[in-house]
Amino acid sequence: MKIEKTFDLPHPRELVWSKLNDVHFVAQCLPGASIVEDRGNNNYKGRMAVKVGPMAASFDGDIAIDSRRDDWTAVVSGKGSDTRSSSRASGSMTYKLADGATPNSTQVEVVSDINLAGPLAQFGKGGIIQEIANRITAEFIRNFEARLSAATSALDQPAGSAAAAPAPQALDAGNLVWSVIAARIRAFFQKIFGS
Repeated sequence: MKIEKTFDLPHPRELVWSKLNDVHFVAQCLPGASIVEDRGNNNYKGRMAVKVGPMAASFDGDIAIDSRRDDWTAVVSGKGSDTRSSSRASGSMTYKLADGATPNSTQVEVVSDINLAGPLAQFGKGGIIQEIANRITAEFIRNFEARLSAATSALDQPAGSAAAAPAPQALDAGNLVWSVIAARIRAFFQKIFGS
């Protein structure tokens, strides 16, 4: 499954680049994600905890980052598995930074390719995983922007006076699934009966 997103952030490209290349900062912006171990050479052991209704999965796996500063591009690849559900996931995310539409802003272009196998792959039917991925991406962007703004304002304030950014909530894909299904049902009835 391929997911493509482009969005602007109201921050200079150098700052966005440095934070996107900080795997711990990124994990704090992605609900359910954590970095378990730094293995050196841009290789990490990570965990992604997901809850879909009564099914909970914790994917443990490997993450590698290949950053190319000369063209503002990086590729993050990973694979992991959940021992309880026997579900497996693998994928890659490529992001490229460019100047944004306004001064001191950055355009971020992201292309992700995700593969699921096992019981959780059943949610890939009917585009549900695509919509969940879109919502997770939107939540990541909100969290990333909030933490980036908090980090920027902390630099502008005297030491000890900045408030910490709130930690993102754990990923509950079950709520996302039900909200996607409800939105599809509403859209279906609106087609039939009109607005």
